Amino acid sequence: MANKFKAGDRVSLKTGSAIMTIKGNAVMHSIPGNIAIKDKYECVWYDGMKTQQAVFIEDILQLVS
Repeated sequence: MANKFKAGDRVSLKTGSAIMTIKGNAVMHSIPGNIAIKDKYECVWYDGMKTQQAVFIEDILQLVS
């Protein structure tokens, strides 16, 4: 199954939120290397002058035009 979002996409929470940018898939760190988690995305946004970031599951995000 293909990823629903890609790095650089602008998204928001379906329940409403600031506009966020997809940084990429969330990753699980392991000894052999980082493993992408397909249905979770790391998002970044600005809260005033501060950069915020968090990981969200795909089902609660929507694309913003």
